[in-house]
Amino acid sequence: MSLSTEVQAVYRALLQHPEWGLADIARSTRLSVDEVRSALDQLTDRSLLHERSESNGGFIPVNPEVALTPALRRLEAELDVRRAHLSRERVALADLAAEYMSLTTGRGSGDIERLTGVESVRVRLTELSQQAESEVRTFVPGGALSPAALAAGRPLDEQNLARGVGIRTVFLESVRNDPATVEYATWLASLGGATRTVPVLPMRMILCDHTAGIVPIDVNDSGQGAFLVRCPSVVAALGELFEMVWERARPLETCVGSGQGDAPTDRERALLRMLCAGLTDEGIARKMGVSLRTVRRHMAALLERLDAQSRFQAGVEAARRGWL
Repeated sequence: MSLSTEVQAVYRALLQHPEWGLADIARSTRLSVDEVRSALDQLTDRSLLHERSESNGGFIPVNPEVALTPALRRLEAELDVRRAHLSRERVALADLAAEYMSLTTGRGSGDIERLTGVESVRVRLTELSQQAESEVRTFVPGGALSPAALAAGRPLDEQNLARGVGIRTVFLESVRNDPATVEYATWLASLGGATRTVPVLPMRMILCDHTAGIVPIDVNDSGQGAFLVRCPSVVAALGELFEMVWERARPLETCVGSGQGDAPTDRERALLRMLCAGLTDEGIARKMGVSLRTVRRHMAALLERLDAQSRFQAGVEAARRGWL
């Protein structure tokens, strides 16, 4: 339907000089003869030119309003049909969305919705992330994610950052030895996101804006699903927890220090806290996202540094030094 600048130039040339031939039009419009011939074909196809039947040939320009109005009316009719279809689709979408919200909200109690199974959590999390307006904050315990999992999350991360939604993620320090996670953190930082690490995390948690949070039903079994929490006071408390952890966490691109002087490292403090809490080596390994062998190696090094013969003695010595 649209006419290029070149085609319009040919039409205007014939309006002023209907007697002109190809060479004249080409010279006036600074187009090649082939370009002029193509423009004449387009004008003829759109009924803007009427070819003379006389022996000398040539073209007669036709009023554009007369020639193009029928085509415009057809386009308007098609648009009216599409608008009507779009309107029906919007109504149907609104009805389905209302029913969806009614049913999903009804499965919970008040401001808490139970999401059964991993897939339900993923679907709901994707919805919340796409609806986020300010920031998505996440705790990721359990060690490094697989390269496939990191790659799968990139499109949504990129989309959110592009529309101004912040992303802050806290991993365990064990991921510093994982090239895929380090590469992901570098990529995220280049787009405006931020990633930090700590020795231990309390649980997996995702906060969307300051209105919704997802926490596991069982911190030791993510397969059971999660709770979607919208209670303002609970979400605020979870947000405070995130900020406290974030403040003492280290940017992933920095190296973990070994401590200075007699001060314990973050890892040593975490080990001591869990030791005093009565956690087994297996429980500590799970919380730190490392192997059981690694926990025992760290524990042996801690006992050696404290010059302790037992874990009880290590706790007493750590308290004496003010490490606890």
